[in-house]
Amino acid sequence: MKSNNSNKRVKECIAISVLLLGLQAVVFAGEGVGDNVFSIGPRATYSTPKDADEGQWSPGAQARLHLSPALGLEASIDYRKNDFGPLTTIKTYPVQASLLAYIIPGGVASPFLLGGVGWYYTQVNGPASFSNTTSRFGLHAGAGLEVMLNKSLSLDGTYRYVWLESIDSKDVNALDKTYKDSGSMITIALNLLF
Repeated sequence: MKSNNSNKRVKECIAISVLLLGLQAVVFAGEGVGDNVFSIGPRATYSTPKDADEGQWSPGAQARLHLSPALGLEASIDYRKNDFGPLTTIKTYPVQASLLAYIIPGGVASPFLLGGVGWYYTQVNGPASFSNTTSRFGLHAGAGLEVMLNKSLSLDGTYRYVWLESIDSKDVNALDKTYKDSGSMITIALNLLF
């Protein structure tokens, strides 16, 4: 029950924030989504593994390069840390590259589709100086909305579903790899536009 209340509160906060910022954008925006070539900024990511009862917020950063008003590239990195007792820590660094296709390029608010690849680095530190670092390749697909706040700032939110390569197909060629659905990510980012 506690998990449902916290999930409901997170969704309510996100909805209110998007609504208020969206109204501000309609009044104050001077340029449309995709009119600037480059953006960079911080983001917050809410990751939920496939079989988890609840997700976890983590910090990150993203950079975007617009090839045209309708098409962009995004590079991002996030950081998650989980402690399992006083002796074991797992740190995960998802690094993603995405292609963004804007549905209403040049508008004050523009929904977009996204898809791409990722490399998911995991570092496990445990008792007796145990340390192990692994990485897995993954795919993701989703959608988002970018809203112009003014000529130099935008706010975006995305939902993406992630598929990670199976551990048993780690050392095979790209066409023979198998993937398992791994969970989802929700991101909220503030972009400084250039």
